[in-house]
Amino acid sequence: MMRRRARPTAKPLTLAAACLALVLGLAGCGLISRMNGSASDSVDEALTAIGDDPQAALEYLAPEGDGSVDGDGVWVPGQTTVDRWTMLTSRDWGKHAPGLDALTAVTGAASSFRNRAPSETDPDVSATADARAAYVCGRAMSYFGGEGFTKKDFTDTMKRNLAVVAANSSQDVATVAGNGAPGRGATSAGLAATDISTLIYRFGDHQDAMTTLATGLGQYHHNKLEEAMNDPGANEDDLGDGYQQVAASSSYLQTLSEFRFADDKKKDSQEQKTTVDTSLSVLNAVSAAGLTALTDEAAAPALAFTTGSTIAKSLVSSQVTDALGTSTGDPYTDLKAQSYAAGLNYGLFSTDSDKGRQRAIDTARSHSWYHEDENGNPAIDTTALTGDQASDAMTWRKNQVTNSDDKGVLNDLEESITTGKTDGEKSAKSNNGPRRT
Repeated sequence: MMRRRARPTAKPLTLAAACLALVLGLAGCGLISRMNGSASDSVDEALTAIGDDPQAALEYLAPEGDGSVDGDGVWVPGQTTVDRWTMLTSRDWGKHAPGLDALTAVTGAASSFRNRAPSETDPDVSATADARAAYVCGRAMSYFGGEGFTKKDFTDTMKRNLAVVAANSSQDVATVAGNGAPGRGATSAGLAATDISTLIYRFGDHQDAMTTLATGLGQYHHNKLEEAMNDPGANEDDLGDGYQQVAASSSYLQTLSEFRFADDKKKDSQEQKTTVDTSLSVLNAVSAAGLTALTDEAAAPALAFTTGSTIAKSLVSSQVTDALGTSTGDPYTDLKAQSYAAGLNYGLFSTDSDKGRQRAIDTARSHSWYHEDENGNPAIDTTALTGDQASDAMTWRKNQVTNSDDKGVLNDLEESITTGKTDGEKSAKSNNGPRRT
């Protein structure tokens, strides 16, 4: 069971309230709209003050008292919120202005309330927080992924902060990766699929940013896989669908990042290889094990997650890989091997000998990656199936599994991942793809 991280010590309420009051007061008196967006002004200072206070950030960008949740769970903002976003998105920030670093920090902090609801383990969350955070993410991704910016406008700090927004919006990213459209909670805020692709493209050359997104996506897919496979009627089709979605997200991220490096004349560079391989190996590992894979105490100080398992701030790639280990194999080979192991763990293979032929589980027992629990059931560490062990699992499937029913399950899993890889690449290259600016 994953050990929950302690919530970071909250700032004194008076400080958060004072910071928020400053921002709200400036907006209310019209001072913000008269500012010219210089490199440093009171707006930048106020935003900076609440950039690491998620509750104050969400209250500023989508005040709870200025709007309502409709019957579909979508936040309908009031006029104050609409006016505030109009002010923010029409302001002359100036290229590379520190104010944009501050604004993206505030949106990243607010995004950490996505997919959270009041509970015993997360009691301080407002009932409307998820809907409001979805609205904030939609506005932020449409703004920074839109035509008002180019990749040259993004500082490293902006890339890190916006990766947090995308990571906490993983359901929208994953849907677009599968060639779908974002949910209404985001589209009602003006978000289009091409905005998501463009945003990822713009920070696709930054290893920390891509690792942050991969971690959020991995946790999203892990939760979806667990939910599907915990259903009493779950079968190999459900597992295959889950791994197809993981493969689509992997291929989508890979293609967008490779676009960015190619456009920067760094195609096939070591920087591209490291960024892409790291992000895909992280996505695979976290999709298999969830954030449990990142609970090593040595890495804990650098990894910032909320009580609700969303990402509170950008992650540092080297510290994530220190916690997970570094895969040396092909990420899609690793993913296929992990799906085979998951099939064994979930008991999806045959229980008879198929007319004298050995069952898959019997032939797997001689391999170093195979493990059982105290009851004799498969309990394979799927995250360990990388590199040489993944290759060994692929050889096992090809040469040792002779039971026709079991071969059918393994073939379907492999085909699902191959299809997903194609889906993600197609989405990145379709009309859903980035503007490449």
